[in-house]
Amino acid sequence: MVARDVVSWNSMVDGYARIGNVSVARELFDLMRSRNVVSWNTMLALYARRKDNAECLRLFDRMMQEGEVKPNEATLMSVLTACANLGKLDRGRWIHSYIEENERIEPDVLLSTSLLTMYAKCGAMDLAREVFSEMQERSVVSWNSMIMGYGMHGYGEKALEMFLEMEKSGETPNGATFVCVLSACTHAGMVLEGWWYFDLMKRVYKIEPKVEHYGCMVDLLGRAGLMKDSEELIQKMPMEAGPPLWGALLSACETHSNFELGERVAKRLIELEPRDVGPYVLLSNIYAREGKWDDVEKVRMMMREQGLQKAAGLSLIDIAEANNQYESIHKRSMVSSMLSEMGAQIKLRRDGEIPKCPSSYNFRL
Repeated sequence: MVARDVVSWNSMVDGYARIGNVSVARELFDLMRSRNVVSWNTMLALYARRKDNAECLRLFDRMMQEGEVKPNEATLMSVLTACANLGKLDRGRWIHSYIEENERIEPDVLLSTSLLTMYAKCGAMDLAREVFSEMQERSVVSWNSMIMGYGMHGYGEKALEMFLEMEKSGETPNGATFVCVLSACTHAGMVLEGWWYFDLMKRVYKIEPKVEHYGCMVDLLGRAGLMKDSEELIQKMPMEAGPPLWGALLSACETHSNFELGERVAKRLIELEPRDVGPYVLLSNIYAREGKWDDVEKVRMMMREQGLQKAAGLSLIDIAEANNQYESIHKRSMVSSMLSEMGAQIKLRRDGEIPKCPSSYNFRL
């Protein structure tokens, strides 16, 4: 009777989890008189899938404290995902130790890949490599995680070496592999290599580039200051370029002070997503760098008309094992913005120009 009761409750929790109704799923879970590992795994997987990583770890702590149910491989995969997303290397290493100390836990390809992915995202590439080397069986996801880890932490050459090792092993790369490779080239500023692998995926592996591959190339070219090439690539795409690609190009224009192209791209982005504050802010910054204060005012007027304002920044810090988010004070953001624009004026003065400062900046600190 108890077993049937648990199964019935698990079915209801799983049903609400599948449709993404977290609150009802959790309410039913908390009402359960008895739970098994499936009960816990359903909620942990739901939180990990919804990227509510802190709650995933809190629930796992509760599971361990109650001690009535022992975690299995699926449990630990969800917890490792949360650790990876939060950058909690110490918690991840504890999970690794738990796996090694419990013979009933079998580190199959899925669990081992989750473990090395956690290490890779936390920047512990030596530990990720150790796990990878000890794996008896590897999947394409295992290889992709290693390439991704090296790339995101600036080890572009090691990422490409891992790709060559993957080819030699006989594992066939997929579209996600080339996203990892191109992203590695982007972070390391390897433009020629990026073009090579972009061509390789089409010529050798017959993988047609998708938006995410073009996005990596646009970002790579833009960061290298090759804005014209980046724009041409967007225009030659067989599919419509969405806001993320134009946004990457706009960021590059701001970084490399390409006023003419930046203005054009920003206006295109505003047409595509008039409710997104990002393009307005970048366009305003571009105008400010050029000393075009009247245009800065026009952009800010457009933002006010749309009811938009720049989102305050968030900082995520660990205090006594608790994740805390802190929102930057709006006044501080205003002062920072004004200081940035004052810096642009100083540069213009240094170059022999007399910038026009908008009347709205006549203020006292």
